[in-house]
Amino acid sequence: MIRAIFLFAAVYVALIAQEYIPPLPFLGGAHLLLVPIIFCFGALWLSFPAMLGFALFTGLLSDLAFLHVLGDRVEIGLGWSMMFYVLVGTALQPLRPLFLEGRWEVHCLASGAVTLLLLFLQYTMVCLRRGSFLFDWTIFWHIAGPALVALLLAPVVYFFFSLLPAGMPERRRG
Repeated sequence: MIRAIFLFAAVYVALIAQEYIPPLPFLGGAHLLLVPIIFCFGALWLSFPAMLGFALFTGLLSDLAFLHVLGDRVEIGLGWSMMFYVLVGTALQPLRPLFLEGRWEVHCLASGAVTLLLLFLQYTMVCLRRGSFLFDWTIFWHIAGPALVALLLAPVVYFFFSLLPAGMPERRRG
């Protein structure tokens, strides 16, 4: 229970923190995304009904933080992140038994994949609304860079959350 409350608070803090983290110059000026890393941990740790609530909460906060309006047009609308996190969380639930057995690499790979998919879908939505699709190395690093950093930061997040009270359940012995 303590960890679940902490997960909800961590999403809120991560949204604020990632706004103040400067762009990474060695990745073409890409921004670090912390929320998908924390969401993947929650989606793999929480039961399905709790994960749905966590996905809706994470999606709503993400939508409110990243509402993209250009002129009088909304390019990334309200509600799409909620749908994204619900679908991704549902797709991660079959991997939950592996995660609960202590397989931290599941969280690591999921964090990188979810970050990559999130940024690619955001870019695709903006391109479709604008009517043009341009893909060069700068855009590649703005999408792939945060995913690579998520791969590196996910083990740190995993081990941090495993130190909290009501830590990881005991490994199942078969």
